[in-house]
Amino acid sequence: MFMKRLIYFPSLSFLLLNLILWLLLNSVAADNTHRMRLNYGKNSDYWSVWLEYLPWWINWAVVAPIVIALVRHINIKKELTYKFVAANLLVLTISMSLYWGLTLIEITLMVNNYTFDLEAFFVACEHLFASPLHMDLLVYAAIASLGFTMSYYTRAKMQATYNQRLSNQLLKVELQSLKTQLSPHFLFNALNTISGLIRLEQKDNAVKAISELSLMFRKVLENHDIQLISLCNEIKFINSYLIIQKMRFENKLDVDMDISEHSLDVQVPFMLLHTLVENAVQHGSQLESDNNLLKLVITIDDQVLSISLINRVAQHETHQGFGIGLTNCQKRLQHIYGGNYTLICNKTDDSHFETILKLPTGELYA
Repeated sequence: MFMKRLIYFPSLSFLLLNLILWLLLNSVAADNTHRMRLNYGKNSDYWSVWLEYLPWWINWAVVAPIVIALVRHINIKKELTYKFVAANLLVLTISMSLYWGLTLIEITLMVNNYTFDLEAFFVACEHLFASPLHMDLLVYAAIASLGFTMSYYTRAKMQATYNQRLSNQLLKVELQSLKTQLSPHFLFNALNTISGLIRLEQKDNAVKAISELSLMFRKVLENHDIQLISLCNEIKFINSYLIIQKMRFENKLDVDMDISEHSLDVQVPFMLLHTLVENAVQHGSQLESDNNLLKLVITIDDQVLSISLINRVAQHETHQGFGIGLTNCQKRLQHIYGGNYTLICNKTDDSHFETILKLPTGELYA
């Protein structure tokens, strides 16, 4: 409990700056009074004035950290309640009693050659009540305001940290949800392919397809909690998918991959590139012609991974490029990279469609 309350007390660096501040203010006040006395023709010694003023200023160096600690401990509400007002009055009473008590004792000791005398104490009390007490209250108000400001700042910082942590957790859950959505979509298409092979009595191909599918789902399970994998592993995942699709569409697809070796270690979102390839395959496989080109080119330059995917489409197809899978891709890219990515889908001519994806290879903007 003691350690919990100790966190409201200012740091050592603050205490040092606090001491320097009040010594500086004492010096300024003493200098001002010293000059005024000289201007009025009175005898004055600066250091004597400095020591005379010292109890009035140096005690704030002791009281100010206590005021700040007590004020920061007060529970701040949106509305002023009687508890809030009562707590502030209590802090005011404690702080000013401590300040005036220390000041009276020090003045008594200084006037009476550093020995305590009751008569000298009463003289110090008269001197205190004759002084501008409202200035002491204004100084207290300034210190208390600083304490409330520090309290607001600390709580706002803690709330911001909590909000950021919560936002990161929600983002992780949403990313996981988006990634999970890909699996049923892909599984549906893969099972249709295997089903077609079985109906065509291509048992060897069906067994091979099931084997490739098991490899893919093993990869899905291994990366269940991972958003990023190496491009090399993503390409292996895509190759397994293309083996299955070529079995189904036979001569419909003509795959050409040109991948820079320097890019294979780059981290990319898992199954993101697969989704783009799957989208291209779905459009190219629907054509009546054979050997429909699906060309994948991946290069890396200046910390940017450039991916170009070209596939054939029907001449009169209104291909927008953003089905369920690609909409999912956009959301994942936005969450992982913020705005630091490029995803463009354009029809290059009457029969070809190009998807361009550019990702940063340096620091991620998650």
